[in-house]
Amino acid sequence: MKAFAARGGVVRFTAGVDAGGTSEQGLRDLIDAVGNGPGIFVYGNGIASTFHPKVYLFRNQDSAHLVVGSGNLTEGGLYTNYEANVLLKLDLSVRADQTLLETVTTSLDAWSTPTEGECFSLDAALLDRLTAAKKVPDEKAARAEEKSAREAAGEEVESIFSRRAVRAAPKVAAVVLPADEEGGSDAENEEEAATLVVPHFDPVAPQGGHNTTFLMTLQRTDVGVGQTTKGTQRRSPEIFIPLIARDTDPDFWGWPNLFVQDPAWTGPIDQHGRGKMDRPNVMVRLGGATFPVTMWYNPDKKDLRLRSEHLRSAGGIGDIFYMQRANGTGGFSYYVEIVPVGTGRYNSLIPHCNMQVRNSQKLFGYL
Repeated sequence: MKAFAARGGVVRFTAGVDAGGTSEQGLRDLIDAVGNGPGIFVYGNGIASTFHPKVYLFRNQDSAHLVVGSGNLTEGGLYTNYEANVLLKLDLSVRADQTLLETVTTSLDAWSTPTEGECFSLDAALLDRLTAAKKVPDEKAARAEEKSAREAAGEEVESIFSRRAVRAAPKVAAVVLPADEEGGSDAENEEEAATLVVPHFDPVAPQGGHNTTFLMTLQRTDVGVGQTTKGTQRRSPEIFIPLIARDTDPDFWGWPNLFVQDPAWTGPIDQHGRGKMDRPNVMVRLGGATFPVTMWYNPDKKDLRLRSEHLRSAGGIGDIFYMQRANGTGGFSYYVEIVPVGTGRYNSLIPHCNMQVRNSQKLFGYL
């Protein structure tokens, strides 16, 4: 899901927290994957009624895959339990498949619409409240309780069923952090590190350019989602770079040498004979995440665009988009920050956004 969101995909996920089966760590992983925004929801009921559906819908404009079954999004549900699921492949050009999809999405929308006392948009603050209220257990504590219960039972409980091996979940890469950096004992750090996945990215070519850093103030077109009416599509996640900014330092963007013509483009051609041009899979580092971004030139709207949900969801109107070219050794071509309005760093950088875009409030500059 994290990689999908980084490519610009839209994720909505609703988890139940009634029966103690959803852990604090699981929800924190969801926030980390999708972002601390309106993509994850928790659904519950104050009486003894459990939110229990397992419905997974994957879709684009033309087709959809619908999985309905018994498996949770857990180690047991995906690997070690006995589960049953049905996969329906829907062709959205077929009316019957459209009708089924509409029926399913109606239920999914009902379970992911914030409703006081019933459905909540999940963020770090709400997760802290759920943890304090003991609605979501800590995985380590839960495992320790299960182990204690088994040890207390000893040989007094009859084992009716034989023990048969099942396929285990794949192991993640373990990285041991020094105790003096993280606190606690070496054993505690090793146990915690075993749950961490540390991705490796191969080096990329150094990013050229006459300047080191690009600065730009973000506007609604950069961070907005467009249509918000229920049932309508969100606008594509794109940061808009004016052509005057691109042409001030073309090498900074790899223009035009690192771009390729889109053979499927049937729209306008510019005065240089160029149609739509793409620079795909440009590796970008933002915070602790490294992910691919697609750069593309739109000869119709006359701008350069950076397509990424990670970039769009990170900023707000007026914030400074800070983009620094890199030498590629870390596996990314650019390092990006979003510098919020009102911070000291913003105040130090805004004087360098000293170039204006015609008919726009957008400002930009280079360092």
